[in-house]
Amino acid sequence: MADIPPSFRLSVPDDFGVDINPVGGDVVVAVRGELDVLTAPFLWEQMEPALAGVTGQLVFDFAGLTFIDSMGLGVVVRAQSRLRGETPGRQIVVRHLNAHARKVFEITGLDRVLDVQP
Repeated sequence: MADIPPSFRLSVPDDFGVDINPVGGDVVVAVRGELDVLTAPFLWEQMEPALAGVTGQLVFDFAGLTFIDSMGLGVVVRAQSRLRGETPGRQIVVRHLNAHARKVFEITGLDRVLDVQP
């Protein structure tokens, strides 16, 4: 992603949050709020350092996600590309999509490429 000026980064909404939890060889990334053009760069900055520690699954837990746009999807796809390019056998899992997010994953075909779970 392009470099984002520090002043732009400071404008991440208070209701957006990211929790990153390593669990064995897996890493769970829980996202809360809207994942969009404003928050996607912040998510990538928080998540990218943890990718090297993934030996199994990178799990996106979207239980707290209220909205996702193409920039949000771009973070998921970029993570998938990074994982597949470095070590075979690692995969992306997406969990707890709301109706809106599920529809976005279906329209884009990502539900057929990624492991999308209830």
